[in-house]
Amino acid sequence: MANAIVMTGYGPPEVLKWAAVPLTEPGEGQIRIKVKAAGISPTDLALRAGYLKEIPLPSNAVLGFEAAGTVDAVGPGVTGTSIGDAVTALLFSLGGYAEYAVASIWTRKPESVSWIDAAALPSSAEAAAGVLRQLGVQSGETLLLLGGGGSVGIIATQLAVARGVTVISAVGERDEALARELGATPVRYGADMAGRVRALGAVDAVFDAAGKGGLADAVALAGGPKRVITLSDPAAADFGVTLSEPTPDRAPGALDETIALLADGRLRLRAHTSMPMQQAAEAHRQLESGNVHERIILTLS
Repeated sequence: MANAIVMTGYGPPEVLKWAAVPLTEPGEGQIRIKVKAAGISPTDLALRAGYLKEIPLPSNAVLGFEAAGTVDAVGPGVTGTSIGDAVTALLFSLGGYAEYAVASIWTRKPESVSWIDAAALPSSAEAAAGVLRQLGVQSGETLLLLGGGGSVGIIATQLAVARGVTVISAVGERDEALARELGATPVRYGADMAGRVRALGAVDAVFDAAGKGGLADAVALAGGPKRVITLSDPAAADFGVTLSEPTPDRAPGALDETIALLADGRLRLRAHTSMPMQQAAEAHRQLESGNVHERIILTLS
């Protein structure tokens, strides 16, 4: 047996409980990680609250799409990875909020990348790269990014700018300077945001990384829903907008690409802090309060 943060049902943060769970053995092509750090993504919050019930969860689910740690066990068919290796992993079947996690997609953690940074990268990087790929944004096009100051938005901005895409980043006041530093043109959320975007020129595609009711403006600015994608807005279907879900084929290779950029100092992450994993419920509560601007990474000693 091992311990994990178990989701005892849909609801407020209090549904998250530290409890004993079976220790899962890695299957074909899998590894088991002794977790040192695990990231909390906005999708975790939406899943727990019951806003994304179309994504099936098992009973007593363990949330967490990303974790970093050392390899504890290696399944059949795995080559090039050994027990004791430092890795960071994408967990499409969840399970990061735990002492041990089983992963099918991982990459080696460079020594120059901290455990907390390694755990903060996978989910956001995969989502950023994946939605950019689904939108098919090309050099010379203009992308409106809703939630440009968030963990996904910050990475998406850098990846898009590096490809020659003009990025208009919808942010709050505190993130305007950051958006400029990353190469985007910031626009402030609030009344007539759409008007301010139009004043900058035509928009080819919209990446909604915020999921907070911006789809009506997004569809209008993009001239229809075809090139509008949201990560978590539950109203997506009402507007004919694609709700992009994390899948292994959304952004193959994203983790290898972005961990190398991070190790070389060429990729900036959202500011983050850490809390002991046993305090996951409190971490969710703080993130939902709107009073915490940093990401929270759960850690195990």
